[in-house]
This record gives sequence, structure tokens and C-alpha cells, in this order.
Amino acid sequence: MRLVIEPVWSWPVIVVTAVTMIVLVLWTYPSRVEHLPPFSRRLLIFLRCCAAAILILTMLRPSIQVSETDKQILQLNILTDRSRSMSTPDGPGDLSRREYILKILSDNQEQFELLKKDVDVQFIDFDSELSTAKEPENLADGKTTAIGKVIDNIREEAVGERLIGMIMMSDGAQRAGGDDDIDPLSASRRFVEQLRVPIHTLVVGTSEVSTAGIDLAVADLQLDQSVTFEKKTVPVRFQLKLVGAAGKKVRVRLLIEDRNGKRQGESGELVEIPLSSESRPFRDIETNKNSVTIPVELSFVAEQAGEYKIAAEVVPDPGEVKLNNNRLETLITVRKGGLKVAYFDVPRPEQKFLRRLNETAKIQIDTQVILPGKFASQSKIDPDFFKKDKYDVYIIGDVPASVFENSGDDLLRQLALRVHEGAGLLMTGGLHNFGAGGYASTPLALILPVKMSPEDTIPLDQDRPEDHINTPIQMVPTVDGDQRYIMTLAASQNMERWEELPKLGGATRILPKSGAIEILAETKNEMPLLLASETGRGRVLALAVDETWKWHLHGFEAEHQRFWQQMILWLAHKEYESDQPLWARVEPRNFSPLSKVPLEFGAQTDNGVPIPDANFQVEVLTPIGETLKVPPQRFGDHGLADFTETSEPGDYWVTVKGTHDGKTLGLPASTRFVIDSRDIEMDNPAADPGMMTEIAETTSGQVIPPEKFGEFLESLRQGGIPEELKRYRRINLWDGWPPLLIFIGLMSLEWTIRKLRGLV
Repeated sequence: MRLVIEPVWSWPVIVVTAVTMIVLVLWTYPSRVEHLPPFSRRLLIFLRCCAAAILILTMLRPSIQVSETDKQILQLNILTDRSRSMSTPDGPGDLSRREYILKILSDNQEQFELLKKDVDVQFIDFDSELSTAKEPENLADGKTTAIGKVIDNIREEAVGERLIGMIMMSDGAQRAGGDDDIDPLSASRRFVEQLRVPIHTLVVGTSEVSTAGIDLAVADLQLDQSVTFEKKTVPVRFQLKLVGAAGKKVRVRLLIEDRNGKRQGESGELVEIPLSSESRPFRDIETNKNSVTIPVELSFVAEQAGEYKIAAEVVPDPGEVKLNNNRLETLITVRKGGLKVAYFDVPRPEQKFLRRLNETAKIQIDTQVILPGKFASQSKIDPDFFKKDKYDVYIIGDVPASVFENSGDDLLRQLALRVHEGAGLLMTGGLHNFGAGGYASTPLALILPVKMSPEDTIPLDQDRPEDHINTPIQMVPTVDGDQRYIMTLAASQNMERWEELPKLGGATRILPKSGAIEILAETKNEMPLLLASETGRGRVLALAVDETWKWHLHGFEAEHQRFWQQMILWLAHKEYESDQPLWARVEPRNFSPLSKVPLEFGAQTDNGVPIPDANFQVEVLTPIGETLKVPPQRFGDHGLADFTETSEPGDYWVTVKGTHDGKTLGLPASTRFVIDSRDIEMDNPAADPGMMTEIAETTSGQVIPPEKFGEFLESLRQGGIPEELKRYRRINLWDGWPPLLIFIGLMSLEWTIRKLRGLV
């Protein structure tokens, strides 16, 4: 309750008016009653002053404001985590996390009873869904923890309610997948922006949960290449996590699927890979630490063409209880034959390291070395390089166009014809290529995606510094390039992998010649480094750099090899090779449970030209034998679909059927992907107090220590009701019958006395 003054005029006017009124009363009135007896004289002056005071009071418009809490609809939500991780017994006295929460609530029952006199306390259990509970029970059976989704659901349901706050009691770890995996901090920001109330958090559980006994696990399985060729060695990398294995020797090994006698939709048995001189399919590891993560690299030889499942496994220990994390699986496609590449370049490091592709994949690079600088005119190129169907891809390094004209044959015209027929062409950075090399005046001018002019040509013994970026650069994918096959170095966090690569010494300045050219890579300040286009049946790339060999020297050999292999495969139309009209693929090949899996598919003519208006039917056969239809969406000249029913671990088989103009497009295309045998809720049950702190800070809430929960409830009861949930009642002291009656009474009494004394 407080006194409120709201003057009818501004304060200076009120003060002047009041003083004037009092002065006039005291100056003029006493002389008129000075002949009366003292008592009557003083009484009349007093009554006149009181009447003036009533008028002044009315000008000030005083009132008494009384605040009252709107107790009928106030609500406090208390969310208690009931997911399976809450069964972890790391609370005081070996209580489980759920039991500890119930004990905290029980110990503070008196405070709850007092609080309930002011607000409606709602208990809500949660995992990935909400469940209102009159009293929380000792049950922790929720499949996954989806804190972000839960906060969003509370926000949507609380619209129109007078929520004064929310208390979340949990271990704070988000363990969800697919559509349930909503960022808790983003959800918290939406919550406070819409409802303007805090989320208070109480954390139970420890962030350092040690597994009872021994636990051996495989994580982060990676293949350098999901597509390889027969008889080639394939490296496989993964992380080996050992807990409680000090002093033990464990074996890690690779397994490969035996598909003999298996049909579409049937998975083969995983068998051991025999040791050979070209592979290392197993390894024994011993550690003296109780908890350690060890990077492991094994390898195998792809013997036969086809699509196979590959598994990395740590052989279970006899005393191990938890076995579902001992193995991770993925898929690899092995193709017959290989690619032939013709490579023209001057002697330089890039040439040396590029030729190593002959050792790591079924790619045969035939190199023609060109003399550098002014001696280039003495080089002779064999015309056989440009015979039809002899090479799948052509690479031109720092070679001027004039070199291809020395033989007397129009080699560049033949090369342009090969590209239109379906061969790929790549030109790399250098001093005398693109416009500086005179290619603007050759048949390649219509093919290369780079903006060039005949005036750009320079003599062989000269250089033009302004044509180059002469400072160290970081090559990274563009937004579009990050989604393309060529620029994929890692199945997840691809951009981060690119940013780990060493900087390059510079690049040739190139610009796309039209808006139809794709920019796949650039510098940090958005200068183009890799341009892509298609012409006829062929594909063309312009790569502005020539020092990718530096990646190889700084320990990124696999990334160097993968980038070049993917460029060559893309140029040769073999990133998803198929002789059939329909094709289908899934990248990456293995996913965590509840993940959203992207399916990609399309149709092509006999000449490999995409059919953009084909119609598709997509089905997925799950590990439990259920066939699910997936609605396709058109994206450019092919189709996309998202598959979300991925709760069961195992193999998922994708089948794509297509029609065009009412006719069936050949045989159905098929592929598959693997959902890891992982329990995302219990594989790592460690608490995440940092997340709970960030949620509280984001919403201006408090992190409540369990031992001070009662004190928090008391403070909430004493002063925690937000101002906007209070209503105010005002009692006016000037506007009503009492002031008017007092004023009339004073004036009437004065008039009566004056009448009796003969003054009226």
C-alpha cells in the first residue's frame, strides 16, 4: 500500500496556487473578523483555512494504491526428468538420480504446502514428451532426453496461462535424435522471449560417470573413400575407447560382409578378413591406463566389385557386460575397372603428389611432362592422348595453349570434342594457363568456366603478378560447395575439416564467366578457387591453386588423396556410377539412431543425361521387415527425400522406382544405409551441468543447489511473484462524496457562525 499524488497541474503551478490561496486567506480574512471575540475570530479563520486546504488537496488528487496478487491463476511448473539415464546411481548414498530428485521434493514438502497457498504448483515428468503427474513416481523409463523439445512444448502449452516460472530438475544432458533433437538453448531463448518468465535449474548427477567393470567401445568410424575399386587397399580409421582395461590386451579387427547367396534386402554375415601383405585387418592393443581413447587405423583389400558392409570391432572381453558399443558398421562400394587420366604439366611438386593416386585407387594417370617457361615451345605432345575413348579425364597444369599447337595437329579442338562426348577436363592454377596462357583464343574458350580475353595472353618468359593472389590463403567450400560430392572431406563437420588444412601459398585469380557457373570453393574473403560447369556430356573444373601437395606434407595425406579422387570421379561421371536409367545413393552410409537420413535419387538417359521430370516411388525396408513409403521431392534434375523412422539399429534397404511419360524407367535402383547399434541415452550417461547453467542464465533464472532447494522455495514464496502478475486497486482521497461533504460542512458552519455574529 502506498500514497500516490497526481496533481491536476504541474508542480510549480500547484505550489503557486496553494501559496496564493493561503496568503489571501490569512491577509484579507482576519481584518474582516477582528471585532469579534477571540474564540469566534479564531474559529472562523480556522474554518476558512480548512476549506482552502480541501481545495488544495483536491488539486493534488491524492489516492492510496493497494497491490494484490492474482492468486487464482498463478502457476509454477516443476519438471522432473524420468529418462533412463536418471536411473544412474551416482547420488548421495548411492541413490539414483531419480530417487534423489524425489528425496529433495519430499524433504521440502512443507515449503510446497506454503507455496501452494499462493500459486498452483504443477508437477510434470518428462523424457522426450511431457506427462502431468499429481506426485512424481520413482520411475525412470523414458527412452531419450529431449530437453529442447520439452521446453518448446511447455512454451506452446503455456500460452494464455499466468506462468510465474519453471523449475527443471534433471542431469541436463540432451540425448535425442531426429525431430526430437532441438537445441535446448535456442528453445530457452524462445521460451523467455514469449513468456517473460525464468527457468530455474537443479542439476543431479555427476559429469564423470565411470562404467562399472570393463567397457570396450568403437567410435567415429571413417573411410577415406566410400567408393573404391577392385584390388585396392582401403584404410579404415576409428577411435578405440577403453574403460577398466588397464593391463589387458584387446584385439581390434575389421569384418567384411559375405554376400554369397544373398539377395536384395538380405544382409550377409560379417566375417574376418585374412591378413595379407597389402593390408592390416587386425591389431592387438595393450594399455596401462584405466580410461583411454586410442586412434586406430586398419586396412583391407577390396577383392570384388559390389556394395559391402564393413565393420570395425573390438573383440568383447569375457567380463564385459555392455556389448552393443563394441562394433560400428558402414558400407563401401567397390567398382570394377578404373579411370584413365591424361595429365599435362611442367615439373613441379603438385605433379609428383598427384601421381600417387596411381597407388591408392584404381586411377591410372599418364603424365606428359612439359618443359617450363621459354623452353615450352620445344615440347611435343603425342596426338594419341586425344583419341576417342582413350581417356576419361584430362588435366592441364601450367601449360600454355601454344604447346598443344606445336605438333601441327589441332589438339585443343580434339580435346574440346572429347569433352563434348563425355570426357572430363580440369585446369589447375599456374603462370601460363587460362587467359594468360592464351586459351581465350582456342576451342577451350567455350568450355572453360573462367572469364578470359585474348588480351590476357602473356609471353612464355614473362609473368604478370596482378593475375595472382600472392598471400597465404585458406581454401574452404562455399555454402553450395559444402553440400557437393567433390568438397566432402568428412561425413560430419566438413567445414571444420577444411579449416584444419594448411594454408596454400597463393592462387591464380579466376572469375566465373557467367551466373550459370558453380563456385564450389573460395578463400576466406570469398575469392573463387574452384569453378564447375557442364558442357555437352562432359564436365569441366577450373582449380585456381597448385599447391595442394602441402596438405600431404603436413599430415593430411588422406584429405589430399580424397579431394583429388573425388574431382576425378566427378569429372568422369562416376560419383554414382550406374549403367541403369535409375540411380540412388545415401551419404554418409551410417547414422546414429533417430537420425534424419537424406536419400538422393535420379534418372538418366542412355547417354547419361539427367531426366529432370521423372516421377519416383521410394520405399525403405527396415531391419524388422517393415516396408515404408517415403514421399519424394524434386530438387533440380534429381530427387531428394528424408527418412526419419530410424529407431531400430541395422540395415535399411532403399528401393527407387521411376517412370517418365507413363513408361517404366528400367530396373529399380537400390542402395542401403546402416543405423548404428547404439543407445544414445545410456552409452554416455554423464550429467551436463554446463547446459543447465546456460539454460538458467539465458532465461534469467537461478541454478539451485540441491541442499538449498527449500531456501529457494521460501524466497520464491516471499518475494518471487513477478510484478506483472500483481493487480493494483486504487482508493481515491479527492474524488468522491467525503471531500465534497467536508468542504460543504466547513463552509456551512462558517456561514452559520457569521450569520449569528451579524456578518451576513
